[in-house]
Amino acid sequence: MPGSSLKGVLRSYIERILNSGYDERFSSCFIVNEECLSDKKLEALKKDSKNEKDFAEKIYDNMCTVCKIFGSKYFASKIHISDAVPIEKIYTGKRDGVAIDRDTLTAADGKKYDFEYVSPGSKFNFYMTIDNLEEAYEDILKLIINLLAKGEIKIGGKTSAGLGDVQLKDYKVYKITDKNLKKYLLNGPSEEMRWQNV
Repeated sequence: MPGSSLKGVLRSYIERILNSGYDERFSSCFIVNEECLSDKKLEALKKDSKNEKDFAEKIYDNMCTVCKIFGSKYFASKIHISDAVPIEKIYTGKRDGVAIDRDTLTAADGKKYDFEYVSPGSKFNFYMTIDNLEEAYEDILKLIINLLAKGEIKIGGKTSAGLGDVQLKDYKVYKITDKNLKKYLLNGPSEEMRWQNV
């Protein structure tokens, strides 16, 4: 499963949650229709800035929580998700599908199709890193992990037909800080680096 697809699903889900009024500390724009930074607002920030660094800080300060974490056209994403590769042999199956004629609400002529699915119980690895996450946004990371662990997030097509269920199992979360960074870079993650708050 492509990491970019997994990231897109997570972003979309978090956008919906934050737009529902989940927590007033966090915000989310509608990146497709109404970005948190319009061209007009960007111009005003540029005029009001002393230098490039000041301009970059003003852009970041005016971005919504989701854009700060998942990235925008102005700043790179803090979240990186690797492609999920099967841990063991997986099996796939095929199902029939049919297109519906929206006028008659019946099956459209000649529009039968097949789609392939991965068998339930298939196991994939999942590796996500988040760089330079401010402490104020750690609750969003906890939310992402808890949603995945509870199986709340669906991926792929046909989710309304019951497909796409995923659940995070047997996971470990490590918190790397300036205090343990050197040890992590030399030896990799260790039990003392486990993040106990998740």
